[in-house]
Amino acid sequence: MKHLPIRLSIALMFSASLVAVLAGPAAAATPVVANQKYQWFYWIGFALALSFVGWIVMMAVGYYVKVLRPKYRGQKQA
Repeated sequence: MKHLPIRLSIALMFSASLVAVLAGPAAAATPVVANQKYQWFYWIGFALALSFVGWIVMMAVGYYVKVLRPKYRGQKQA
């Protein structure tokens, strides 16, 4: 029982490496679709990544304002 975390870690690493090894040939056979014909939609990746970072920052600030600041100032938490 005390070796369970070690065994689970080894099993997780083994299964992850097995998936990576088995996915290699399939990835090599996949045709590339990101060529000159499809460059018009690359901008959406940058917009989505930037909006995701903004969302994470807003969630962290909101958590601080609604939960942590009242907690440390002795007020009721939202």
